[in-house]
Amino acid sequence: MSLEQGPADQDGPSSVGDTLLRSLTRLPQTRLKNPFKSRLFSMANLDNPSVKGLLGVAVLSAAFGTGVVYFLNAESKLVGEEQYSVFAAVAFLVMLVCYRFCQRFLIAQSSKSIEAAMHEWRQRIVAKVTKLSLRNIEDFSEEAITDGLIKNYGPLSQSIITITAGVECLSLLIFMYFYVVFLSPLAALLTGVVGVVTVLGYLSVSARLGDTMRDSAISNAALDRSMEAGIRGAKELRLNTGKRTEFLQDARVASSQLYENRAASASLFAEVLASGTTASYLMAGAVIFILPILNPMEKDEVSRIVMAVLFLIGPIGGVIGSIQQFNVARFSVLGILKFEEEVDACLARNEEAEDADSAKPLTDFKLIRLEQVKYSHRSPQAKDAETAFSVQDLDFSIRQGSITFITGGNGSGKTTILRILAGLYPRESGDIRVDGMPVSRFPMQNYRDLFASVFADFHLFAKPYTLGAEGLARLDAWLTRLQVRDKFPADLSTGYDTNALSTGQKKRLALALALAEDRPVLILDEWAADQDPETRKFFYRTLLPEFRASGKTLVVVTHDDRYFDCADHHYHVEEGRITLASGSHDEGDIKQ
Repeated sequence: MSLEQGPADQDGPSSVGDTLLRSLTRLPQTRLKNPFKSRLFSMANLDNPSVKGLLGVAVLSAAFGTGVVYFLNAESKLVGEEQYSVFAAVAFLVMLVCYRFCQRFLIAQSSKSIEAAMHEWRQRIVAKVTKLSLRNIEDFSEEAITDGLIKNYGPLSQSIITITAGVECLSLLIFMYFYVVFLSPLAALLTGVVGVVTVLGYLSVSARLGDTMRDSAISNAALDRSMEAGIRGAKELRLNTGKRTEFLQDARVASSQLYENRAASASLFAEVLASGTTASYLMAGAVIFILPILNPMEKDEVSRIVMAVLFLIGPIGGVIGSIQQFNVARFSVLGILKFEEEVDACLARNEEAEDADSAKPLTDFKLIRLEQVKYSHRSPQAKDAETAFSVQDLDFSIRQGSITFITGGNGSGKTTILRILAGLYPRESGDIRVDGMPVSRFPMQNYRDLFASVFADFHLFAKPYTLGAEGLARLDAWLTRLQVRDKFPADLSTGYDTNALSTGQKKRLALALALAEDRPVLILDEWAADQDPETRKFFYRTLLPEFRASGKTLVVVTHDDRYFDCADHHYHVEEGRITLASGSHDEGDIKQ
């Protein structure tokens, strides 16, 4: 299965794990005000043969578990009559072995299937996220992406075994209750009354339990963000006592909210747990104290009935123990599916075609031209498009083998222009043309393949992706040329620790990686800003001319005015508009 496929993308039936995970979203929490409308057992896609098979194993497990109690009771009666049955002993052992096998198979297979489905979900959603435009990525909060791709899977994975065991316990509980009915309908009625009261008690707190767990998740996310801010802003906090004091106060408030919500959840769950345990003992008490009064004829069977009722305690505890984990799992599954729906909505709005890997390569281009291009950032503070920051009337060209400098103040729109040029931002209006051929609003991959980049906010992966033997050789050579080869392992394909590098060394690695990709156009956003004067001079006077001589096209954002003479064209950006500062447009450029 490729990264871009998953259970939901296929025409065939969904996998077992996918069916089980999605069934969690169709099991709403039952509220006391309308308990009889609950669709607790209306699971989706139960026509899946494998799911039916797992349900069959659960039924078999419950049947064998009930058989264990039956033969225990039978042998107990014989012992009371000073008799012994080899058949009962052998049957007990057989039932016990079968029960253990079915229980183990059910939990192991269900967990494996769900983990496999989670693996497929992650692959599918990650593939969709990588197809989003940079604008879409920026529209999501960092927390939303982290939760959708990482955090929601941890609690879900941890709850699987407990929930599966809870389902098996529920099946066993049903079978055991019918066994009690077989022993004594009156005893079953008494225990049933206690059970109904217990269920009603649970319904009265289940909604509150779900609400407090959701509040706990929100509080936990807020505290996580606070702690991350404290780590990232350690320098600022250390330098400013007042800032540190106020930060600690906010962190204390976030921690207090999390404490209160989790304490409330624990209190409600403790109430559920205590009610379940109490109900188990009340069932046994009802049989011992009330049954002989209501039906003296059954007083000789009390011990056997009590034994059966006491065996209900284990399944009841298992079901109750899975309730909290069920709420956690359901919350996580809904979070994952909601995130995927939002990603799908973004892709649908983009109206982006599938990446056309077979599209005509553009590596031999002569001219890239932007004509009256406009792009506006989405800003939460901006009430309408008019007040959002925009770059507009972008009219400039990039000729193959040239060096183009772009200058401008902070916030003028330089990086935005680079991202539009590279096809990372979808333009709102205007045209981009390659040798006169128009580029779609959401550029195809063959256009984006023209560019290698080192943006100001570049990211370094832990290993050099896509580089074959030739690419790794180029990377090795450039790391040596940039005087940082000794910072990396002998075999570059195994990866490296980027955290051990200084800011300047990271930029050198990023440049070496971009050069190793050997793409026609190299975009460099303030690359020399963190380099020492000698390296800066080497970059402008030596490296840039070498790049141009090798046929590469350079687009460089810079503030180093002493080196402006290195450029063939110099554009200046101010308030989102670009003008030619030096150099000239060829007549051929304008016509194209």
